[in-house]
Amino acid sequence: MEKLRVGILVDDTVLPRYQAGIVAELQKSDWCEIVLFVKKQKSYDPYAKSLRFTLYRGLLAFDAKVFGRNAPFLAPVSVEDAVNSAKLLEVTTKESDYFDEVDTPTVEKVKAEAPDVLLNFGFKYITDALLHAAKYGVWEFRHRYRPAAFWEVVENIPDTEVRLERVGCALNPGYLLDCFRTVTHQKSMRKNLELLMWRSHMMMVRHLQRLHEEGEAYFNDKQVKTYFYHEHPVKNYTERKFPDFQFGFSDDKGKHAPTNSQSLRAVWKLAGKYLKITARRFFKMDRWIILYGENKEGKISPDFGSYKRIPLPSNDHFQADPFMVDEGEKSYLFYEELDYKTLKGYLLVSEYDETKKAFGNPHEILRKPYHLSYPNIFKHEGKYYMIPETHENETVDLYEAENFPLKWKKVRTMLSGLKAVDATLYQKDGLWWMFVNIAAKEGFSLNDELYIYYCKDFRTDDWTPHKMNPVVCDVTSARPAGHLLEKEGKLFRPAQDCSGVYGRGMVINEILELSKTAYKERVVQHIRADFADDLVAVHTFNHSKRFSVIDAIKSR
Repeated sequence: MEKLRVGILVDDTVLPRYQAGIVAELQKSDWCEIVLFVKKQKSYDPYAKSLRFTLYRGLLAFDAKVFGRNAPFLAPVSVEDAVNSAKLLEVTTKESDYFDEVDTPTVEKVKAEAPDVLLNFGFKYITDALLHAAKYGVWEFRHRYRPAAFWEVVENIPDTEVRLERVGCALNPGYLLDCFRTVTHQKSMRKNLELLMWRSHMMMVRHLQRLHEEGEAYFNDKQVKTYFYHEHPVKNYTERKFPDFQFGFSDDKGKHAPTNSQSLRAVWKLAGKYLKITARRFFKMDRWIILYGENKEGKISPDFGSYKRIPLPSNDHFQADPFMVDEGEKSYLFYEELDYKTLKGYLLVSEYDETKKAFGNPHEILRKPYHLSYPNIFKHEGKYYMIPETHENETVDLYEAENFPLKWKKVRTMLSGLKAVDATLYQKDGLWWMFVNIAAKEGFSLNDELYIYYCKDFRTDDWTPHKMNPVVCDVTSARPAGHLLEKEGKLFRPAQDCSGVYGRGMVINEILELSKTAYKERVVQHIRADFADDLVAVHTFNHSKRFSVIDAIKSR
C-alpha cells in the first residue's frame, strides 16, 4: 500500500512541542511521508496593539511569567530537519484578522505535489481553493471558544475541549473527525492550553493512520459540519461522540478575546478562585468514604441518600473503590484503604455481620511497595480472581484466591510497560474484553482516554488492542467506575466524570456496539453527590445480589 502523502502549512519552522511531536511521529511512521511544507509570513496577532485589549495582553503576560516555566509542551522546537527532507514552498498570503487567502499559482504548486492531506499548523481560516488542493482536504484543530482554552479557566468550566476537523466551507461541508476533552486547569490559561494540546496531539496521528488504512471509506461514519464563517453562531453545541449527534450553526467563534472591561472581570473571577482554592487546601479535610445499601429482591437500590456509611478508622485514612461479592450466605466488601502518612493504598476485605447489620472486622489482603486500589473481583469457573490497580508498577496484574477471601496469589501480568488504571473485564461472544484507562505518553492524564483489549482467555498475556484505541477521549466519561451492568438486554458501563476535580461524579454509558473493529457508547445517566449535603464527589459503583456500594468524598 502506498504511503499517505502529507503537506503541512506553517508560519515558522519552529513549532510548539505538541505540533513538533506530530511531525516527529509522522516522520518515523512506515505508513506516511511528509512531502511538503508550505511556509507563509509570520502571522500577526489582531489583539497585539489595540488599546481595547491592553489588560488582556497584561493578563496573558502575567500568566506566562507565573506558569510559563512549567509549560514544556508549548516550548518551541525546530522542525528544520523535517523541512529539509521535504519540499519547502514559501508563500505570501493575503492576511486579515481571521483569514489567510492564497493566490491561484500557489494553489497549483501545492496540487503539483499531490498531497493526500494538508495539516494546518500556522495558517488562519482558509476559505479559498487551498481547501481542495489535497485529496482529503485540510485538517486542523479547532476549539470550543476563542481564545483557545482561555474562557474555560476564567468561567470555571470543568472540561476543556479540542476538535479535530476536516475543514469545509459553505458550499462543501467539512467533517468532525474526533473530539477530545480533558480537565480544565484551575489557575492558568497557558497551562490549560498546553495540557489540552499535548494530551490531544496524538489524535491527529491516529486518525491519519486510519485514513491511510481505510481511504475514502474513513469518512463514512464521520459527522458532517457546515461552516458559516460570516454569521454569528445561533447556538453553541457541546459535541459528543454520540451516534445521534446533530450539528447546528457552529464554528469556534463562540467567544472572543476579552476587552479591557471584560479582562477586569476575568481578573476578579480568577483572584476569587485562587483564594477559594487556597482556603480549601488549608481549612478543608476531604476524605473518601464508602456507603452501602441493601437491595430489595435483588434489585439495585437507586436511593443513594438512604445508604449507610462505613466509618473511617481515623482521619489519617480514606476508603474507596468498593466491590461486592456474595459467597454462599455471606457477603464481602473489598476496597482500598489509604494511609495519608505513606500515601500508598492497600486492599482490605470486610464481612457483613448479620447480628450488627454492618460491615466490620476488616482484614488486609494485599499490600505492595507501590500504590494499590480498585480491587476488581470476579468469579469464573468456580474460582475468584482479582485485578487491582497497579499503575505505579506499570503493570496490569491478575491474582487468584488461594483461600477466599483472605489469601491471594499473583498468577499473571496481563499487560506491562504502561500506566494503566481501573482495568475492568467483561465476557461477550466468546471473548474477554478489558476496559482500561491508559496514560500513553509523558504528560498524559490517566483520566482522559479509554482503551479496550480483547482475548479468548484472560488468564494469559495474549491481549489484542482494539482497532479504534483509544475508543473514548473524554475526561467526563472515559475512566471505568465499576463492573459493567446488564439490564433488559442492554449493556451499561459505569464511568467516572473527572472534569473539574477527580471523581466529580459518575456517568452510566450504554454500550451500543462492541466488536473487534467498532465501539460506540452514549451517556444515559449522570450521578452526582447531591444526595447528601456534606458529600462533594462520587466515583465508583458496584453491586452484588444483596448489596449496592458506592464511594464518595465527605467534606469536613
